[in-house]
Amino acid sequence: MHGMPWPYYPKTGIGVSGSVWVDTGYEAIKRTNTAEANTKQLVSQGRAVLRVTPTLSSGSWYAQAQGEFVGNEDQSVAQPNVVDIDDLWIRAGQWKSWDLQLGRFEAFEVYHFGMGLDLNTLERLGAQGSQTRNPPDVFELGGNSNIVYRQSGPTNLAAHFYPTDTLRVELLGQFGFDTASGIDTIGARPALVFDVGWLKLKAAGDVRKQFPSLSSSKESRTLQGGAAALQFVVDPYFELGGNFAYGSIKHYSPTNSTDPNAAQGDFDTAGSLTDLDAGGFANLRIVDGLVLGTGANYNQEKDEQAGIFTHLQAFGAVQVRALPQLYIKLVGAYAKGHLAPGGVAAWDNTMTSARLRLLYVF
Repeated sequence: MHGMPWPYYPKTGIGVSGSVWVDTGYEAIKRTNTAEANTKQLVSQGRAVLRVTPTLSSGSWYAQAQGEFVGNEDQSVAQPNVVDIDDLWIRAGQWKSWDLQLGRFEAFEVYHFGMGLDLNTLERLGAQGSQTRNPPDVFELGGNSNIVYRQSGPTNLAAHFYPTDTLRVELLGQFGFDTASGIDTIGARPALVFDVGWLKLKAAGDVRKQFPSLSSSKESRTLQGGAAALQFVVDPYFELGGNFAYGSIKHYSPTNSTDPNAAQGDFDTAGSLTDLDAGGFANLRIVDGLVLGTGANYNQEKDEQAGIFTHLQAFGAVQVRALPQLYIKLVGAYAKGHLAPGGVAAWDNTMTSARLRLLYVF
């Protein structure tokens, strides 16, 4: 579905759709860093999404907007933080030909995890640290490098083209204040999907520049990279795929200690890094309504201080379609993070987890 002009609603009206999922499970993380404690916790997470999509359509031409309202099950979070927004966009164009889209939305997916490592779960975060540095994430998908998932602050402007039934193109530009990094960002991410059903080729490039909003700051960050994926689908029996991503980040600090009048701040050797990511997944349908899945992902990050950080994540899953729109999925996961900052002793974080998900889509 990624790369498709969705929701496809070629008539004037208001589309309503959404989903609700609830996870229950267990997670344990062992940390060899003596400054950090081991943790064990019962997992109780839930998320409800309600999409409202008003559409004006006249023949092949259309204008469409979408608001995606989110409710979180974790009531330990004070109001109004348990209510959020995912999508908030406006687009217009010609159905299945081209469109322009502006607002908050998810970019074309290239790097796909399969049936596990679901977004907004503890399992997806992996072998996290409790106080100090966390293991790396996939470039473009986490931390200061995120551009694919909906960010807090920047606005996306994209032109989409569908020249044939098998080719989909996104030319994405982004600008705004990035609350995750605390500085302004501007950049571009072109992506394409070549899809003939049994074979899917996906690729994206990424170039961004981040600069301070405060005139007193000399901070800057440059991000460059990309991702590619190859997937095979024998519908409805099995599917498998592999992913690769690379990224480079160059960061300069807000101040310059050696020359206060210099235009650029000190080079941040700890925050300047290269990132390599690789992963794959496979799904197998046993009988109608019963699917098994497995997958693994490996990240390696090196900074300019000779620090090396790795993160291995693997999972196995089984999913049952209990009713036409009700799914039950059991996921077991393992993750190991190796963190070796330059000049200090290395340590490991090891995570094991299991969760049961009930998902209802409408």
